[in-house]
Amino acid sequence: METTFLIFSFIFGLVIGSFLNVCIYRIPREESIAYPPSHCTNCGYRLRWYDLIPVISYTLLKGRCRSCGQKFQLFILLLRLLQLFYLEYCF
Repeated sequence: METTFLIFSFIFGLVIGSFLNVCIYRIPREESIAYPPSHCTNCGYRLRWYDLIPVISYTLLKGRCRSCGQKFQLFILLLRLLQLFYLEYCF
């Protein structure tokens, strides 16, 4: 039971961290947080669902866009991990 809770809270933390990253990036630019869907800021490539798996897809793609190869900021990964650890600590 405890292991299941830890796994659930880990996934929940990653999802919340990912959503907060979208908000942090888009709200100051006065962009919608819902539309357009997540995309590469360099080439506009619409990220697929498997490109949006927090931390795992970043690692598999080596921090780059699948389409143009532009590097994503390391800050994105670090912020997600920080938010994950904060949520894990709180629960």
